[in-house]
Amino acid sequence: MVTSTFLPMGNGNIDLKKWLRCLPHQFTAKETDLIHRACALVESDNMHPQTPFAINYINVNYLRDGLEIANLALSLNLNYETVIAGILYPTLQYSDLSIDDIGEHFSATISRLLRGVLQMDAFSSVQGNHAKDKHIDNYRRMLLAMVDDIRIVPLKLAERTVFLRQANALPLSQQRYVSQQALDVYAPLANRLGILELKWQLEDLAFRILQPDEYHAIARQLRQRRIERENFVSQFITQLTKLLQAVKVQAEIKGRAKHIYSIYSKMQRKGLNYNKIYDATAIRIIVDSIEDCYTALSVAHSKWQHVAEEFDDYIATPKANGYRSIHTAVISSIGKPMEIQIRTREMHTENELGFAAHWVYKEGGRQDNYQQKIAWLRQLLDWQREVANTSTASGDFTSGINENRIYVFAADGAVISLPTGATPLDFAYYIHSEIGHKCRGAKVNGRIVPLTQILTIGNKVEILTAKEAKPSRDWLNPQLGYVVSSRAKAKIHAWFRKRNYQQNLSDGQIILQRELKRFNLTDIDTNLLAKRYNLNGGNDLLVAIGNGDIRIPQLTGTLQNLLHQQTSIEVEPVTIAKGKRTPRSTKAILV
Repeated sequence: MVTSTFLPMGNGNIDLKKWLRCLPHQFTAKETDLIHRACALVESDNMHPQTPFAINYINVNYLRDGLEIANLALSLNLNYETVIAGILYPTLQYSDLSIDDIGEHFSATISRLLRGVLQMDAFSSVQGNHAKDKHIDNYRRMLLAMVDDIRIVPLKLAERTVFLRQANALPLSQQRYVSQQALDVYAPLANRLGILELKWQLEDLAFRILQPDEYHAIARQLRQRRIERENFVSQFITQLTKLLQAVKVQAEIKGRAKHIYSIYSKMQRKGLNYNKIYDATAIRIIVDSIEDCYTALSVAHSKWQHVAEEFDDYIATPKANGYRSIHTAVISSIGKPMEIQIRTREMHTENELGFAAHWVYKEGGRQDNYQQKIAWLRQLLDWQREVANTSTASGDFTSGINENRIYVFAADGAVISLPTGATPLDFAYYIHSEIGHKCRGAKVNGRIVPLTQILTIGNKVEILTAKEAKPSRDWLNPQLGYVVSSRAKAKIHAWFRKRNYQQNLSDGQIILQRELKRFNLTDIDTNLLAKRYNLNGGNDLLVAIGNGDIRIPQLTGTLQNLLHQQTSIEVEPVTIAKGKRTPRSTKAILV
């Protein structure tokens, strides 16, 4: 069963003083005072709610929800600024409190953290069927493109966890919406950063809503066997403790039940029923050194028969998110399987907290900024490379994550990748050529904007079209700033080429006749001349000259080359008139 990890609450009332006394001792008196001030600000603002969709269904208590987010931040060893941002976020999201108001009371860093989480919250405001497989990687890309401080990510993960705990009060369609989003986007992001505690919570909370029958069936199996399982685990731990003491290995041994969604995933992946899942129950051996890890493994394998296909050494070969541990499964003396995980204390902390664990090893829980940034950057770059390598999208999406891209929402919730500086017109041409051609206006986040408006990350864009509209040549003027993407420019050029074919043909004839006259050439075979430009025939040549694809200096250069190559050219004389070639007589043209 998924439960809240919230600290003291009695009879539904929040004992704020008790909560503040429970704050970690690593916070200074000044930092604790700032946390207290954040709580006081939330309490004073609690009487001025807005009415977003969530409040219509969920009994939002700003202080309760803020403290739950703060608790998760504390469990990840995040600093006091992140804790304060967590306390303030529900009030900022659902009341008339603004970023500017917060800036009057707290540091610019806290304002920046909150602004980043609000940007990431654009997911929750987009309606429609967003969870299309082809867009999932781009959602993840957009999340990371928003992040200028990695603390924003665990803060957002904590907020989504708290929200999902209350999601059963929402309409079923909205429950499924936020739950699928958690499985597709937020749980993988937590996994990528190695924050497994939040990953498991998000998965179980979402799974309970999306597949309630399967969730409750597994939960029921776990409950029915709880006493039997606890007795079995207790006996196994007692026996294993004696064996490790005999070889002088100091170890902390704990039993645990596996998370429900991970049990379900393994059942689906391996085609097993519940009875065949070795790690529905597991024990964890935590020792002092890597040498002790392998000694413990040897002891376990010597005493019990191990299951070969369940052995993984993630110490020798860590997972992509930095996870390190030895996994094995053995058959106990009474014939029951038992999964065993073996790791050092340092590995255990890193496995549970992910990148946040880097705060707790140095100088009594504090670490200098340089080391923190190295840890954040390593994790973030690994995630970005993984997303880029697994992308199956085409076109602009293949560029992966880089500073020259922005990510915006279409009306159906799809995430569209555009170059930095893109406008609504670039967006329209990305969606479809005809939408771009017929574009006459745009809305960004529900408000009408000029077609030259520069889009930013998280904007929701809607294009307004007209039936008889057509592109304007002004759109190609770089000084006016209508389009920046090569895709949009190419489609506008293509429209004018196709639309003005006859005009370009006529213009090409006039230009070619004029240039031939300059060189005293009265007749020439345009088919032969077209081959110089790898074109199919004379008409293609004339159109290319007329629309500017073949510029006049290029044309005169070609004619000069012909003059230098020979003093006379024998061709089939033609008359160039209105795009048609008609034979006259066969005679040489003297140059």
